[in-house]
Amino acid sequence: METLNKETKKIERLNAFMEKITEDLSKEEKRDVYETYKETVQDVRPIDLFYVEMYKHHTKQSIQAIKNTANKFVNAFQEGLKRYEMTSHNHPFFKALLDENQAIINHLNQIKAYFKKTPIAAQRDTLIKQFEPLLEIDKKFVKKENILFSAIEENVPSTKPLEVMWSLHDDARKETKKILQLLKDTSVDESILKKTIGHYYYLVYGIIQKERLILFPIADSLLDKPTLDKMYQSCFDIGFVFIERTKEAIKEAKSDFDGSGVFKTTSGILNAKQIALIFNHLPIDITYVDKDDRVQYFNVRKERHFPRNPSIIGRLVKHCHPPKSVDMVEKIVQSFKDGQKDSADFWINFKDKKLYIQYFAIRDENGHYEGVLEASQDITDIQKISGEKRLLDWA
Repeated sequence: METLNKETKKIERLNAFMEKITEDLSKEEKRDVYETYKETVQDVRPIDLFYVEMYKHHTKQSIQAIKNTANKFVNAFQEGLKRYEMTSHNHPFFKALLDENQAIINHLNQIKAYFKKTPIAAQRDTLIKQFEPLLEIDKKFVKKENILFSAIEENVPSTKPLEVMWSLHDDARKETKKILQLLKDTSVDESILKKTIGHYYYLVYGIIQKERLILFPIADSLLDKPTLDKMYQSCFDIGFVFIERTKEAIKEAKSDFDGSGVFKTTSGILNAKQIALIFNHLPIDITYVDKDDRVQYFNVRKERHFPRNPSIIGRLVKHCHPPKSVDMVEKIVQSFKDGQKDSADFWINFKDKKLYIQYFAIRDENGHYEGVLEASQDITDIQKISGEKRLLDWA
């Protein structure tokens, strides 16, 4: 089973290899580098990649730079990593992820037949119908970002590889939408379409390869059955891609709420049940992050704008956002802690809706910082309001 111990000498040699191989070398020089470090390269374990200099928390390499060489290094280390590759698993959590991957590959292979021989222009409508279901891959990405990453990030030497994979997810999301836009634009050159589709295939296959060779084996070594059971249960809140799973097949978690507890203030009295119901019926999504930057609470609405599940409780807020947003989130939080700001707001277009997102500094009666409240609201219909409505018009 994969372990987390650091093999210092091997890591030093891997650092040297990765530094040299990224230099501007001739083919002959690169072959010499590979030959020099052949034994080390062939002995790589998944966990070693979380220790190397290039993938440390404070690496000088940007996420984009790491992505540019990621496939090259995975291929270089493949012989060693293949020893740990996960192709099957008995636990339903990993089995679902692996089955999703195979279903995705099957769907991609099926689409190939449509554009390999016949001109794309003659079957744009068919290809649109074939590519639209691939938007569903987002469900698998969300499960990884919100369930799997949060379960292992506190126990790996660096979260940088997880940040890179999240960024790859975002790339795949963009490419899917881009392909659909290009397919709907009849003026787009076919060569551009084929190049974009080819890049998308390379991207998705690369993500799946990194999961099987690196991410899943490490997660398997870190997570026990009770943890995996809870993670699998959380998956049903998000859904699955191209596969079916029955929720009744898993054991439902029992609620810890016993109905006791009273909250008293000068403005009223509520019991714990009433508080939970009120929060869950608010017309906004809320998330509370404590003064130590860890998620402590989110309300549970029927339709949340952004996914939340119990696995994020206790998670550092910086790990709950895509890499491209982390700097902004940390800037907001730090400005709240420093007392420079008390709120920040944004509005974005999201799935045909206009979302209004606000961050508020939470302070006690003495002005001491106690955390951040994030609130997001769908204001699509609110923006359309004009005049007055004084009468009830229920039909």
